[in-house]
Amino acid sequence: MKFSSKTRTEAIERLASEHLDLLIIGGGITGAGLALQAGAKDLNAGLIEMQDFAAGTSSRSTKLVHGGLRYLKQFEVELVAEILKERKVISNNAPHIVQPEKMLLPVYEEEGASFTAFSSDIALDLYDHLAEVDDTWSYNFISRDEVLKEAPGIKEDGLINGGLYLDYVNDDARLTIEIIKKAHELGTLMANYVKAIDFIYDKNDHIIGVLAEDTLTQETFNIYAKVVVNATGPWSDKTRSLQNVLEENRMYPTKGIHLVVDEEKLPVKRTIYTDTGLADERMIFIIPRGNKTYFGTTDTPYEGELIEPPITQEDIDYLLKAVNYRFPDVHLTIEDIEAGWAGLRPLILEEGAMDASRISRKHDVFVSEAGLVTIAGGKLTDYRLMAEDTFMTIEDELKMKTGETYPEGNTKHISLSGGNLPPNTTLEEYIQKNISKGTEIGLTEAESRYLIHWYGTNAEIVFSLIDDLERKDLPLKLELALRYALEYESVLSPVDFFLRRTEILLFSSENIDHWKNDVVDYMARYLEWSEKEKENYLKQLEEAISHIQLKNLRK
Repeated sequence: MKFSSKTRTEAIERLASEHLDLLIIGGGITGAGLALQAGAKDLNAGLIEMQDFAAGTSSRSTKLVHGGLRYLKQFEVELVAEILKERKVISNNAPHIVQPEKMLLPVYEEEGASFTAFSSDIALDLYDHLAEVDDTWSYNFISRDEVLKEAPGIKEDGLINGGLYLDYVNDDARLTIEIIKKAHELGTLMANYVKAIDFIYDKNDHIIGVLAEDTLTQETFNIYAKVVVNATGPWSDKTRSLQNVLEENRMYPTKGIHLVVDEEKLPVKRTIYTDTGLADERMIFIIPRGNKTYFGTTDTPYEGELIEPPITQEDIDYLLKAVNYRFPDVHLTIEDIEAGWAGLRPLILEEGAMDASRISRKHDVFVSEAGLVTIAGGKLTDYRLMAEDTFMTIEDELKMKTGETYPEGNTKHISLSGGNLPPNTTLEEYIQKNISKGTEIGLTEAESRYLIHWYGTNAEIVFSLIDDLERKDLPLKLELALRYALEYESVLSPVDFFLRRTEILLFSSENIDHWKNDVVDYMARYLEWSEKEKENYLKQLEEAISHIQLKNLRK
């Protein structure tokens, strides 16, 4: 089902003319989950996002769907149990994005170790038990020598052994956009680059809609809805502050950063989850991805600009110190870093909280005096459960206003866009069966495999676009991805494409200069930009490249 600049225009026209049951503000993973739930319930619903879909927290995570092993140390057993079961649900619904993997937990005898030989066994056993993991994926311990083979160069001093345990790899932006596309397919009206700038009230000062601005045209319009939900993550307090009545802040955003290096600089065979070794009770992930390795994250309280939180020298120094401590022979410096990203966790302020890393990742749903429903907190992994919880409140509000009840609309078994593999077929089997469809149109086997893995069953649509291509300046694989992004993924800017519909800017950053001008030219022709618009979009892309490549911090 097409999802493009044209369908966006059509969605905006309907948002401005229809009286919705539900309007969702925020197009990250939380808003996407609500939009999917609304579509499953056949509500007349809409979603607006002031930036691109997933442009905030939902494209800036560690890119895992994990249960939060360290939360067991904080006795968040109920939260962990809930999240662990969801990993499998998400993997079933989006098998091309979310895949199981055995990850490595090195166990050290050292000061401040999060997990000792004794506690790691208990924790991993409980982790598997809560997740109801089958024997195929149950945890096991490997010897010290085997850890050194799995993670060449890891610190040997104090190393006891290592636990291999189940968690899931993921692409956060990809997951969000596939949810968004499925919600669009189910009838929810979706529009990126539309900002809520004020609320509309009835005579009793209850919210009945929003004044919205199309940030691409600066045109404003009213959207009327029986219920309005604030799902803006770190922006939750800012959105709530648009109300007539001032409310106390509820959010406590913390910043996390990740850095990317070439795999030769830090070769690891699988995801490693380890203490920093800095006696700060923090743990970091070190993750292989293609021919790169990335690592993170920090967890520091944040005050400042929410749209593009900066990576500071202090952030980089901290992560480099941690990685160089755990891998003492790699000697990474800032010059080895090819790319980096910073994101904000939408944590809810807890009274007496002294340490950001200890604040609960639970979510909360609350309703203002004016009737604005806010969903805040939570983790990417439990987006579906957050939607279910929020809908209990939404339906109470709707029932009060209309007296109507709504169907269950369970999303547990709804395949996301690209995720509807044939019954009893694994992703690898699907790839093998369809790889020739890519090679027949001129792709290499590796390129065909990559595109099927990235787009899932939508790869067949991607391959079918071959007759619509210009075949002029761009490599075939790249032009197919760009054409599909323009027609089926609501891409409106080069940054949307390079950063969130593909992973080029993060994990192939060294190639960006080869392709940026041709991509901008292609988009200018397709979207009929003026020369001024084209210049602005190129400038925006250059700024994003500079930011992600950390050019302001290099000597």
